[in-house]
Amino acid sequence: MTRRSKASARGPGRRPRLRLHGLSLFVLVGAALLLAGCSGRTVDFKSADTSQGKQLFVNNCGSCHVMQDAATAGTVGPDLDDAFRAARSRSGGGFDESTFFQITLDQMRLAAPPMPHFDEPPQKLPEDQLVDIAAYVAKVAGKPVQAQPAAGGTGTGTTTAP
Repeated sequence: MTRRSKASARGPGRRPRLRLHGLSLFVLVGAALLLAGCSGRTVDFKSADTSQGKQLFVNNCGSCHVMQDAATAGTVGPDLDDAFRAARSRSGGGFDESTFFQITLDQMRLAAPPMPHFDEPPQKLPEDQLVDIAAYVAKVAGKPVQAQPAAGGTGTGTTTAP
C-alpha cells in the first residue's frame, strides 16, 4: 500500500490552509490597527467648549457650510444638516455624536480643496479650537432647531432639540 503525503492528499494545486489561533489573531489585528494609524487618535470631545465651537464655526466655516443652529447659509461646502441627518436616524445607521465628531475633526485635519487647510497659515487654528468646532458640529448638525427664549425671556435664541 502506497502512502500519500499530506500535500498530495489535498490534490493538485491546493494550498494548505492558514490557521490562526486566538492569540495570533489578536496580535495580527492589533498590528493592522497600528499600521493603519488607528491607535492614539481618539480625542475626548466631551470636555470641548461647544459655545466657542459655534462662534468658531460661524467665523471660519459658515461662509461655506449651511447649518441651521449656526444660522449659516454657505454655498460652497455641503449642507451639514443634510449630511448628518440621515446618518443620525436609525435607518441611516444611528451613528452617535462621537462618530460625527471624529468625521468632522478628520475632515478639518485632512481638508481637500476648496476646504481650507486649518493646519497651515493663513487659516491655521489650534487643535483645541478644531476640537471645539468638531464637538459643536457633532452636537447639532442634522438635528431640528427650536426657538428658545433668551435670558430674561424676551429674545429668541436657538438650541438643538434633545
